[in-house]
Amino acid sequence: MHDLSSESVRLNFGKYEIPADLQLLLSIEEEFREVHPRGLDFGMGLIPELGSFRYLCTPSDVIVFGSNGCDGIHYGYLTDFGEVESLDQAPIVCISPMDFGDTNKLIARSFRDFLSIALTDSALFYNRFESEDAYRTQVKIWEEEALASPYGYTPEEEKLRKELHEKLRKVFDLPVIENPFAYIKEIQAERAASAVVLTQDTLHILTNPLEKPELAEEELRLIQQVDPESEEEVQNSLDQCSLSGALAIIRNVERSAMYETRKVAQQYLRSKGYEDEAHRAGVSIQGHEPIESTHTILGTMTVRGNIET
Repeated sequence: MHDLSSESVRLNFGKYEIPADLQLLLSIEEEFREVHPRGLDFGMGLIPELGSFRYLCTPSDVIVFGSNGCDGIHYGYLTDFGEVESLDQAPIVCISPMDFGDTNKLIARSFRDFLSIALTDSALFYNRFESEDAYRTQVKIWEEEALASPYGYTPEEEKLRKELHEKLRKVFDLPVIENPFAYIKEIQAERAASAVVLTQDTLHILTNPLEKPELAEEELRLIQQVDPESEEEVQNSLDQCSLSGALAIIRNVERSAMYETRKVAQQYLRSKGYEDEAHRAGVSIQGHEPIESTHTILGTMTVRGNIET
């Protein structure tokens, strides 16, 4: 049973209501658990995660709703730092913590598009292929391996999964996405084309309605030159840049930087009124604060500092 009123869930979703579609999916899982104890994990490879499930690379404007139970891979609503009006309109991203340097990926325009692809081609979410042919070739290899494996689904299990998939397609009136590979490439290209500034994590920053639709070349160069690991450079650039430029720097920091510059980014978010994002950033970096050694008469004691969430 999912406690949607818990403090961790409330802080994860922040100002947003939990979408009706997500609540419906959770209720379907509760029903499905009566026929299989693993619920949606067994049925479609999705484990609901509504609270404080975050990794260091999880963007602060992403509201996590699930994982696939492998290598920390998780999914969430991309809120564009609170600019989307409701999560029903939010695009969906996949975060793959073990895919170093390439952890974040836009995978669907909407939650229902996400569900549609998840039922047939979820491997596209967390793998990268040079071409559609390369993907199709790999799918055939996986299918052959599954047939040869003694650990595959039994006929009864296949029947349960098929029934669940049919129910999800009917209940959510899921769109038919004929070519998921091309679809994902298309939405990624669309986002890049509509961005006011590109970021290293490929999620980018869209035009802020309160600012100019384009940034000056000088500011764009500054954003690209900032070292995400340098506290001084990050702090100075955040002070100099427009809001869109500063958020782009924060995206780059959250992609790969360590504790110190992440704290600078978190403090900036809080200073600009992004309380939800600042809290999520705090959850992501919790436990990653540097270890300090304190020398005492009895020896050396390691101490971790406290963080604000």
